[in-house]
Amino acid sequence: NPIFFTMQSSIKIASLVRPWVRLPQQLIDSLNVKKIGFSAACLTQIRFKSNRSRRGLYDGRDIRSGNNVSHSERKTKRKFKPNVFVKRVYSETLDEMIRFRLTTSALRTIDKVGGLDNYLLNSKNVFEGTGLAVKKRILEKVGEPEGISP
Repeated sequence: NPIFFTMQSSIKIASLVRPWVRLPQQLIDSLNVKKIGFSAACLTQIRFKSNRSRRGLYDGRDIRSGNNVSHSERKTKRKFKPNVFVKRVYSETLDEMIRFRLTTSALRTIDKVGGLDNYLLNSKNVFEGTGLAVKKRILEKVGEPEGISP
């Protein structure tokens, strides 16, 4: 795909190089995205998601990095992994127990919103993997079109 460099594409390329830069929605709407060959997804903030967190219900949690700090304040790199375990969760709509890899935070959120079905239909963190597959099954059973989600 050829890339055409214009004033607008330089903003887009800058946001691809520095994904933590978030452009205002008015600026995104004013740019002619189709003409230059970029998608609108490239213009918003992109955060790295590990393959591990894509497979289960991690509720936005992922592997973080940091330091072990000793008594002498010597710092060594370490990873903070989310508290993940395999659990069977009941779906009222499908009337079955479904196995998920999920975090304790996701389990607490499921309890808070009133069950697995409500969590899958309303959470913004369910957009791929087994969570999305079960969400599609729930929507088919309920009879709503896939694109509509509250």
